[in-house]
Amino acid sequence: MIGQSLRRKEDGRFLLGRAQFVEDVQLPGMLHVALLRSPHAHARVVRIVKERALAVPGVVAVVAPGDWPELAVPIPDLMEPGSLHNPYCDFNVAPPQLPLGTEITYRGEQVAAVIAESPYAAADGVEALEAEYEARPVVADWEVAIESDAPRVHRDFPNAIAHLKHELGNVDSAFRAADIIVDERLEIPSLKSIPMECRGIAAQWDPVTRTLNVWATSQIYYMHRDTFARLLDLPYEQVRVIARDVGGGFGPKAPVYPEDIIVAVAAFRLRRPVRWIETRSENLLAQSHSGVQVHDVRVAARRDGTITALDLKIYKDVGAYHHFEMVVPTNTINHLPTQYRIPNLRAEAWCIVTNKSQVTPYRGAGRPEATFTMDRVLDRVALETGLDPLDVRERNIIPSNAMPYKTGLIYRDNVPIVYDGGDYPLMLRIAVERADYKKWRGRQAELRRDGRLVGLGISSYLEAGGIGPCEGATVKVDDTGRVNVFVGVNSQGQGHETTFAQVCAEYLGARFDDVVVTGGDTSLIKYGFGTGASRVGVNTGNAVMKAALEVRRKIARLAAHALEANEQDIEVRDGRANVAGSPTRAVTFAQLGGMAYRHPAMKDLGGPGLMATEYFYPRTVTWSSGVHVAVVEVDADTGQLRVLKYVIVHDSGVPLNPMIVDGQVYGGFAQGFGAAVGEQVVYDSRGQLLSGTLMDYMIPRADEVPEIDVEHLVFPTPENPLGVRAVGESGPISPPAVLAAAVEDALEGRVRVTRTPLTPEYIRSLIRGRSL
Repeated sequence: MIGQSLRRKEDGRFLLGRAQFVEDVQLPGMLHVALLRSPHAHARVVRIVKERALAVPGVVAVVAPGDWPELAVPIPDLMEPGSLHNPYCDFNVAPPQLPLGTEITYRGEQVAAVIAESPYAAADGVEALEAEYEARPVVADWEVAIESDAPRVHRDFPNAIAHLKHELGNVDSAFRAADIIVDERLEIPSLKSIPMECRGIAAQWDPVTRTLNVWATSQIYYMHRDTFARLLDLPYEQVRVIARDVGGGFGPKAPVYPEDIIVAVAAFRLRRPVRWIETRSENLLAQSHSGVQVHDVRVAARRDGTITALDLKIYKDVGAYHHFEMVVPTNTINHLPTQYRIPNLRAEAWCIVTNKSQVTPYRGAGRPEATFTMDRVLDRVALETGLDPLDVRERNIIPSNAMPYKTGLIYRDNVPIVYDGGDYPLMLRIAVERADYKKWRGRQAELRRDGRLVGLGISSYLEAGGIGPCEGATVKVDDTGRVNVFVGVNSQGQGHETTFAQVCAEYLGARFDDVVVTGGDTSLIKYGFGTGASRVGVNTGNAVMKAALEVRRKIARLAAHALEANEQDIEVRDGRANVAGSPTRAVTFAQLGGMAYRHPAMKDLGGPGLMATEYFYPRTVTWSSGVHVAVVEVDADTGQLRVLKYVIVHDSGVPLNPMIVDGQVYGGFAQGFGAAVGEQVVYDSRGQLLSGTLMDYMIPRADEVPEIDVEHLVFPTPENPLGVRAVGESGPISPPAVLAAAVEDALEGRVRVTRTPLTPEYIRSLIRGRSL
């Protein structure tokens, strides 16, 4: 069952329009929220005049700062402990973000909420509000923000809000002994996730059960449950959050947002259902983005192309609020070596607040930034030594006989990093062979004589995934023979209902069609830690396996009683249990499911019912890997980039469903391709968003995404019983790096590609800057 490309179970309801997104939640008497958002990037709200808004037909309430005390409580941060264990990490207390406050720190921050009988009345109410602001100095550039005399984004906090250092080996000694030293500044722009479904939340207070029911577009919906329970002084059991169908997440749907709290509090206070649905304009304006990240990197190398040291300074623009500690810079540092031996490494990072909307880790979260840096370094060493970029990689790559390989770094779960298997030289060799690298290299001169600018690029990446603390699963067989699997995570398109059904069927001995997987509901299982960081396949998959094995044990014991046989002689498969060698002496799951509620044998098996709940705690993360090779052609007149060949070879351990793994790789590549060729969030010096529509923020259309040639390698990880590695963030990691390398190569190394996106304007500027 595991390893088969079975058709996805969840697709039927999506294709037939039976999925339930937040906007589909329609409850009697439902109210609707619209928000007044600040036109200023930095200001103080002097006053809000409500009278005209309250006079709008259908408006029920206008909520301003100070009206409801629950909206003056800071939004919780989503901190992780790992980098704080580093003795060199200096993390100041984060500036608190209030659901509604008078201190405005970015364009589009919520100022007041209008609650009305319809979304149209709510929008009219917002138009009728009068707000007076006291404008303050804006700092929208991180380089300005870190100057000693820069205006402060938050009056009581420095703009450089966190600082981190790592060092391995003797960096200074390596630089003194180096044959070659090169310096580079690299810039990775901020990105938006652009989910198909924008954010939304609906809430209803049920006075009969005294339960707050919430529907949310959340990746970490248990965090919403806990936040609302604490805020409203309710037991966790009296808050139910449902987030079953979510139309895309990619990281920015992980946090609790101000709008979430406003809606939940409004429903609790007004005793009526309340809903807010984000418009696409609001999504581009106020939803989190990934944040600009700039790297100043120095590399020391020998004349034969061997790298001896890296010295990196990271500047991370985190926007106005810093809810995620040092996750992205820490990820960047931990992934920086990628597949290569770096004996001496020094890295220093700063997180810097600016007057922009808040930053949240976005799909990849520091890994594309690390890979872009490492590949640009390798290509720069190739240029300085006159070697082919492939030769430089072969001389620095970690050999297979060095596995498991210790980098000397410590991951953000506070466990020393050990690459847990794989064969990186083999992966590189297969990728360059599939791409006909040497053939294209041989043709380059001929193509250039014909006026065609063709270039090649190589990028190797690693992806740490499956971080804890844990995930759980409940497996239950009922008296109809149906197998219910309840999990504490939800899907935003990853195919959980299919892959976990395959795991359950495999280890329980059930029929795949009899297994129903349900997540996205806090009433199903007590704890969950969310979908993100490429962690669900590892954590939840192994939890399902453990629970299925425990239920299988109960089935075998109960069947032995029913069939008057030894437990060791019971075979369980295809939804039935039989005596080995006697297939007719059998009982079905349905029969056993009914029997289990009353049979005395269950006394020693945990009580009535064939069910079990198990949690999987990973020791640390797993390490996926891959190589991308690209061949591109650049039009010297227009700056247009055309992909001629694109190859991906990757290893994500045991594929639970190869079709779904392919979908993750293809979808991730499409996002990475967009980041490489066009996507970027742009603000002006006043903190005004310039990329506020999909006319201004480029995402590639389906016909613009090139075809890719993918090959899977399978190196099972020893870190979990299923042998699965992460795959959710593999696809977007390498496209910016490999396409930058290929464009630079197409321009014959006469220019340096130091940033993305590779827009036609940027490529033309490179061509104009150096004569070809």
